[in-house]
Amino acid sequence: MKKGKATMRAAGAIAAAAAMMTWPASAQLAPTESDAPIDITGDRLEVENDVATFIGNVRAVQGPAILTAERLVADLDDKGSFTKIRAQGTVRYSNGKEAITGARALFDDTARTITISENVVVTQGEQVMTGGELVYWIDTGKIVFTAQAGKRIRGIFHAKDQPGQS
Repeated sequence: MKKGKATMRAAGAIAAAAAMMTWPASAQLAPTESDAPIDITGDRLEVENDVATFIGNVRAVQGPAILTAERLVADLDDKGSFTKIRAQGTVRYSNGKEAITGARALFDDTARTITISENVVVTQGEQVMTGGELVYWIDTGKIVFTAQAGKRIRGIFHAKDQPGQS
């Protein structure tokens, strides 16, 4: 592979991580600034054919948003743009106010979805929801949270008194 093409693919992988950084897990999870620079660190980066893989202690930071995983794999097209991104191994997204954890995350540009799976926990302040898989449709904001086999979705919500109410 030519050096220029490898550089373009690495840039595509960075853009892929940026897409992961802008995902809200629910309507209340605030996206980060998409124009902010992205700082990605990991123990190793491998680029082969149309796949860029960050391996080991991967950390992508954009503004207040942080994505961590053991592995971040980006499938790239001929122009170096990403088509799919997979984060694997104790995936955690946080923007300073809310957080999502799971074992795997998948961004699919064609389907315009983000899927977080395997022991998903969504935390918003004191509110906590747990389940097996969360699917978020980027363009519509629709969310579907499903339970693991034999289990149910669980939510813990704390009601707050509104000012002026008794």
